[in-house]
Amino acid sequence: MDLNKQTRQRAFFYLLIATVLTSLAAGLSEATYSNFYLEVYNVTAAQRGFIEFPRELPGLIAVIVVSVMSFLGEIRLAIVAQLLSITGLLLLGIFTPPFAIMLGFLFINSMGMHLYMPLKDGIGLNIIGDENTGRKFGLLNGVRTGAGFFAALAVFFGFRTGFFDFSHYILRNFLIATLFIAGVVLILLKIRKMIGDPPISTGKGRFLFRKEYKFYYLLASLHGAHKQIAGVFGPWVLISILLRQADTMAFLSMIGMFLGIFFIPMAGRLADRFGVRSMMFAEGFSFIGIYVLFGVFSAGLMSGSIGAIGIPIIAVYVLFILDRMTMQLGMIRVLYLRSIVRDRSEISPTLSTGMSIDHAISIICAFLGGLVWEAWGPQYVFFIAAVLALGNVMVAVWLPRKGDVGIEEGL
Repeated sequence: MDLNKQTRQRAFFYLLIATVLTSLAAGLSEATYSNFYLEVYNVTAAQRGFIEFPRELPGLIAVIVVSVMSFLGEIRLAIVAQLLSITGLLLLGIFTPPFAIMLGFLFINSMGMHLYMPLKDGIGLNIIGDENTGRKFGLLNGVRTGAGFFAALAVFFGFRTGFFDFSHYILRNFLIATLFIAGVVLILLKIRKMIGDPPISTGKGRFLFRKEYKFYYLLASLHGAHKQIAGVFGPWVLISILLRQADTMAFLSMIGMFLGIFFIPMAGRLADRFGVRSMMFAEGFSFIGIYVLFGVFSAGLMSGSIGAIGIPIIAVYVLFILDRMTMQLGMIRVLYLRSIVRDRSEISPTLSTGMSIDHAISIICAFLGGLVWEAWGPQYVFFIAAVLALGNVMVAVWLPRKGDVGIEEGL
């Protein structure tokens, strides 16, 4: 995209604001879903895994939606995505419907969220351009994490004071989140006026799948497996075994996000300096350690061999925080794709394809993880996740040496 430096800077500033608002909305809604399911619908671990099907199905079919609606361009499609998010979340916040209907509203909200995921990265990379890509992309993710910190702070005090409460007929945290998303729509309109609408390329057909991107697709599938296990069942250890409520979860998320404000931009700078391949090694080994320890502690807590007080509880809290920080390294895969992509118009559809692969694996792992938890115990869920995380390390070993140089060699 041929933009002058001043236009890029102004568009990047507005993108930062949109990033803040989307993160605030996610912190007030998505980050409280696990407690919402338990406190309102009293779900079991197996049901918790099943809920991930309608919630993650949009991620699986997003590639189809992006392909069919590619004629809209990145920004207009992003606006459609945000309007879907508003609709689903508003219905959840106003009606608090029966379980089956709730799943439908959740699907609508999730469809918008998942459509926006690859588009926001594609829009961001188009605005940033070729100069200091890792640093600026890291800044975007750092700002996203910082806004998430303030959202978690609001959730903590909101639930502590009773202003937010899942026993209310009207769920205020969901409604406030819709206002933030509405602000994102207005900002996207402003950005579109400044830079136009970056095209979305689907190659010669509806879907874009290139053999040159095979390592990215493999990384996406591995990420879908272990992030879903940790993302769903890590919090479930605290919520169902330790009986922690939304305020505690928010407090722990705040710590992780506060640290992430500094950690994520640093990761972007390190990617520029040492290359994405080295960062993939760091991500893989971090996940292995976290999941193994999660398995050990969850087994001890369930059996009673580890007491639910003192140091063991602090250790579980630390693991939860580290998991939240390490998950932010997902931006490394985006930077890797940026370094190998043929043309920038292929970024969003390739991210959509990767997300669909990610979510196909996620849905399977969520369902099977719930069954494994119920049948054999939570520790085996995390041990499986640790084995799968070994795959990330192996992919880093197999990556071409080009993946081990600075990001700016890409285009």
